[in-house]
Amino acid sequence: MPDDIPLEEPARRMTVTSAAPRSATHAAHAWQRTPWLWDVQLGMALVTAELFVAFSHGSKPWITAVDAWLLLSVPLYATVGRPALHRDAENSRRALSFCTGMAVLYTPAAVIAQETSIAMVVLAPLSYLLLSRSKAIAFLLVYNFVPPLCWTVLWWDQPEHLLRSLLIAASVAGSCLTIGGWVQNIAVQSSERADLLRRLESSRDELARLSTAHGALLERERLAREIHDTLAQGFTSLVMLCQALRGQLDPRAEQARRYVDLMHRTARENLAESRSLVSSLSPAQLDDSALDEAVRRLGERLAEELGIIVDVHVTGTPRTLPPTVEVVALRASQEALSNIRKHAHAAHVDVCLAYTPAQLELTVRDDGRGFSPTASDGGYGLPGMRARVTEIGGTTEVISARGQGTTLTVRLPQPPSRTTLPLIQNGSRRPSDDPNPAR
Repeated sequence: MPDDIPLEEPARRMTVTSAAPRSATHAAHAWQRTPWLWDVQLGMALVTAELFVAFSHGSKPWITAVDAWLLLSVPLYATVGRPALHRDAENSRRALSFCTGMAVLYTPAAVIAQETSIAMVVLAPLSYLLLSRSKAIAFLLVYNFVPPLCWTVLWWDQPEHLLRSLLIAASVAGSCLTIGGWVQNIAVQSSERADLLRRLESSRDELARLSTAHGALLERERLAREIHDTLAQGFTSLVMLCQALRGQLDPRAEQARRYVDLMHRTARENLAESRSLVSSLSPAQLDDSALDEAVRRLGERLAEELGIIVDVHVTGTPRTLPPTVEVVALRASQEALSNIRKHAHAAHVDVCLAYTPAQLELTVRDDGRGFSPTASDGGYGLPGMRARVTEIGGTTEVISARGQGTTLTVRLPQPPSRTTLPLIQNGSRRPSDDPNPAR
């Protein structure tokens, strides 16, 4: 592009904040950000319960056994309860196992010393966070009413304590149900807000994507104007000059006429290509023909220019492909044949376009002098082609060595299509079989 063509506006950088990595803490619920608080609370409740049991009936072997039994709550929480609290979904197997284990370990201590109901301070919210409301209520009833029933069976000779125990159990259960329900409501609200945040972030990402697409559209419009004012005008002038030159040539200068005709055709094709770019359509070669036909014309043109053998084969059943796939395949064909024209010094070129249900494969082979694929020549052709192919999820493979020719293979994924077109023996499409001959 000439240096005297001004840009309409300077380039601007767009920063998408949602693309930055987010820490696990940002995505966690409030109770998951400080797990050590649950550890401390459970530890304090267990120590208090252990002391109540130890001082309730003096120093006796069975009291020591109950204390040791309750102490097993520590490894149970560390191996089952804590992971379930921070990683599992509601009503997971680990959550049910932890609550069941705590009921088994806590009940003997609560039978001996009802003061161990202090453990409900931590067991109630844990039950609501780990389980659904109905299951949490069931476990709280077990925690609070099974110990008085067991105490009644074991020490029925002291019936005066039964009413007191049931009143205490009812009061603790009521408090647990109230506090636990409040905790669960907070948990539900936190989950709803987390889901809302995820949707907001998704909307922000979509907005950033649309803003980027809009910027790209504006840039394409600017480039279209530049192409129209420069390249298209230049090709128009070249076509007119070729027409004028042809009229001035000696009728006997066949070779000169052939070169002028080739120049004229090349200029017209590039003029059509520039107009196609301006109108943001697919390449001009695809406007009135199929991909395989466009590739075949490229091969015929290369053969005419260089006087070499160019074979174009089509395997599989040609069908209508997404425009992006056809454009990338055609651009890859153009780039490969352009490189052969400029560098290969080949005598034979083979182009194969293979249609399969899962992909379109383009293979271009030549018997030229080859090159080292790992060496960089500073050109944009192959890197640009790789970028186009990668952008739509395809792959590019180049096999070459000095003196051994070059093989370029481009594989482009494509969705299967129900519409297929029959082949004739030379691999081209019958005009009468084309369902849309005037496209």
